[in-house]
Amino acid sequence: MRFPHVMTPMRVGPQLFRNHIVCGPSNIHSATHGELWPIEEAMRYWEARARAGAAVVTVTGASVTPGFDNGIHLSWDLYVKNHTKAIAELANRIHFYGAKASMELLGVFPEDYAVSDGARLLSGMPGRQVPVSEMERLKGYFVQAAAALRDADFDGVLLHFGHSMPVAQFLSPFTNKRTDEYGGDTDGRCRYCCEIIKAIRAECGPGFFIEVRFSGTEFQEGGIDIPEGIRIGERFQAAGADLLQISCGMHNPTWMTWTHPCSYLPPLPNVYIAEAFKKSGKFHVPIGTVGGIQQLSDADAIIADGKADYVVITRGFIADIDLIKKANEGRSDDVVPCIKCMRCHDSAIYGEHVQCSVNPTVGIGHVIDEMVRPAARSKRVAVVGGGPGGMVAAIVAHDRGHSVTLFDDSDQLGGALKFADYVSFKYSLKNYKDFLVRQVAKRGIDTRLNTRVTPADLKDAGYDAIIAAVGADIVNPPIPGITGSNVMTAVDSYGHEAALGDNVVILGGGQIGCETALHLAKSGQTVTILEMRSELAPDASPTHRDELLLEISKTPNLRVLLDSKCLEVRDGSVLYEHMGASKEVGASFVLNALGMKARTAAADSFIGLSDEFAEIGNCVKARTVEFAVREGYFAAVNL
Repeated sequence: MRFPHVMTPMRVGPQLFRNHIVCGPSNIHSATHGELWPIEEAMRYWEARARAGAAVVTVTGASVTPGFDNGIHLSWDLYVKNHTKAIAELANRIHFYGAKASMELLGVFPEDYAVSDGARLLSGMPGRQVPVSEMERLKGYFVQAAAALRDADFDGVLLHFGHSMPVAQFLSPFTNKRTDEYGGDTDGRCRYCCEIIKAIRAECGPGFFIEVRFSGTEFQEGGIDIPEGIRIGERFQAAGADLLQISCGMHNPTWMTWTHPCSYLPPLPNVYIAEAFKKSGKFHVPIGTVGGIQQLSDADAIIADGKADYVVITRGFIADIDLIKKANEGRSDDVVPCIKCMRCHDSAIYGEHVQCSVNPTVGIGHVIDEMVRPAARSKRVAVVGGGPGGMVAAIVAHDRGHSVTLFDDSDQLGGALKFADYVSFKYSLKNYKDFLVRQVAKRGIDTRLNTRVTPADLKDAGYDAIIAAVGADIVNPPIPGITGSNVMTAVDSYGHEAALGDNVVILGGGQIGCETALHLAKSGQTVTILEMRSELAPDASPTHRDELLLEISKTPNLRVLLDSKCLEVRDGSVLYEHMGASKEVGASFVLNALGMKARTAAADSFIGLSDEFAEIGNCVKARTVEFAVREGYFAAVNL
């Protein structure tokens, strides 16, 4: 066995888990349309995670409150028999593949109630103290929901008592200011959550496992720290919890960066918290860790080193559902890396359709087998452009039996992602770029580097299909001095940081400008972002934007000038307008991050040279890597 610590069975009370991997809950907005029961899209989503090899499949949270529907989360009815039939089928389909079925239970108080007056609601507004009568009502719903799931043949539940969610607010001295028996010291603050655990245990019996997710530390001054988190865990264990999933952070822009770690934090940033629980010697129940774990080698080492008893993987399964299979076959290099972009987490913002930047089948996985048909014959395919979209198109076309030639005008593949080689907080994106380069090489795809292809080169070359992935150019607005010798595009500046001097001005505060500014500032240079709009990075996904702005706010040598329009780039300075007044800021060098323009004409020049033709990525419209990958995949599977 390649990974004996994570892949061996684990006993939890009377139940036997086939390994130490729990698939965490993820909210698949596009697999529910307000139905009161799981539809086929949802069935297949979680069934796939059981088939993939997880020991426990945790179904996304349903509110325990009857009739709850906020238009985003699941609104399944756990109380009406006709509605729970489909829930029972879901459990059965998970069991078919040898996994245990669990469901995350969420409790939200009505009437804008919070733990105590002034505590922050999920909306960000202050709430008012929930009365004990409403607490008792919600506790009753938790018990009824758990019992309904037990009757539907679910094996257990995950109680979400973390991240400063409404019930979790009882646990924290930062949010809980109650003066009754549910406030005060650790025992008082834990009392309500422990009552819920005990009530579920009394109703559902010892054969139904109860997993509790909570913040081992909130990072917030005056909130839960690790010693307090351990004390809270002790009380959950005594109340009857079977597993403790140690998460962290709070539901706000400052501390959610730890709850859902992106690349601004190092790999596996939250494991040390679970390790503190394990090494405290106070727990006999399994301790779980969560937060950006994907590789089985990492999971195996975590358990072998005694840092946790099990690992929770969520985004890893979204990026590559076959991660366990590939690793067990000795193909860990073939696991598609999650780039921690949070596109999946933020899917509610994008038409309620969950998608993934590196897995183009997410969101349509339930019909992909019907949509993708084997190629009728092998074709000669030219892919022009070796960025992420071009590489994905070449890989997929090759795997479908076509003869592919991949052209790129630079000396290495990677396209717009090559900048990630230089940026410490883009290591996840670099991993993905390197992964694609390796996959192209492993397949022996005919790759022509340093080759600027023209329509004349392909006109009589006999290609059956051409896929144009020629990218985008920087926008040069009519600003005096914008093309001067002291100006460079933000993208071109990577690898040339030392030549920029100590005082860099970046024109444009979109995601590219902000990330370039942060990179240079972290390298020690003084940086000013000049942005004509009133906010930074509106083009970034919400969670990533929150984390980006947090990093910027913590960087003292990075200054932001909003509502500031560049008037002229001068030798040693930039003239700009703010609130109707002309001002000037010194600049050793100026970087243009004012936007990208699709190379439409270059892409269109290949039209008519083959029977099949497609344009993908930034040459269609300058956007994120997600669109290039998806369009590259779509173009290739339709050849």
